[in-house]
Amino acid sequence: MRKWLAFMAGLGVIVVSGVAIGLTGSESPSADVEAKKVVVADSPKSPGLDIVHETRWPDGEADIIEKAEPREEPAEEEPDADTTPPAFQILHPVDGQVFESKEVVFEGTAEPGARVFAGEYEADVNDTGGWRIVLFLSPGTNHAVLKAKDAAGNLTEDSVTVVYERGEEPKEEPKEEQPKDKEVDGVWEFVAYQAYGECSENPPYDVFYGKGKPGSVIRVVSEYGDGEAVVGDHGEWELRVYFEGSPIGQGILVKVKDQFDHQQTFEFTHTA
Repeated sequence: MRKWLAFMAGLGVIVVSGVAIGLTGSESPSADVEAKKVVVADSPKSPGLDIVHETRWPDGEADIIEKAEPREEPAEEEPDADTTPPAFQILHPVDGQVFESKEVVFEGTAEPGARVFAGEYEADVNDTGGWRIVLFLSPGTNHAVLKAKDAAGNLTEDSVTVVYERGEEPKEEPKEEQPKDKEVDGVWEFVAYQAYGECSENPPYDVFYGKGKPGSVIRVVSEYGDGEAVVGDHGEWELRVYFEGSPIGQGILVKVKDQFDHQQTFEFTHTA
């Protein structure tokens, strides 16, 4: 038994010696042996080594790494479109309110940032949504519709009905009481009157009448409408003129003149 153990120990020494001899010999490793990736880290007990053998990837593995596609991030959800109409209310005037003046202030509240309109006219709106606009009433009952529009284009409307009771309309004096026509230096005196001064009809109109030389031509001229009339045998004339396209709430000038260059100027307003 002792002889057997001694024999095995001796064999181990021979193998270890053989390995040591192989590593320190001058012979190079066989060409059939592929270089492996070896990284030697510094340690307190060994000197630093900078030698790193070239890495050889298995066939196809490098291609797989290069062709790897970046992962797509999930698309962000778009916010829902705003379809909510803005808050809007007329606070003044109130339904059925009666006015003796045609110029009336309309006021109310709206969603902050919204715009308020009365037809083609825009109201003044403050930062908190309070709004104000001045409108002109026509005689009798007026139904005003106003709208609010937010940034997304949503609309809200509110309306109010008010009454304008103005003083009595100027009435044409009876013919026998009207000033008699006078002839001065061969020319009859020219006189013109305006019946209304404003109108809410579409198209709006006014009626003009007066005195002039029999047979002469009377012309009514403005930027938005005009007309002609011939003075009758008794020196009277009357003419209705339409002012289509005239701006609402803004007075326009109207001239009435005869062929002898006599003229008078009036103002007409197309009310809402």
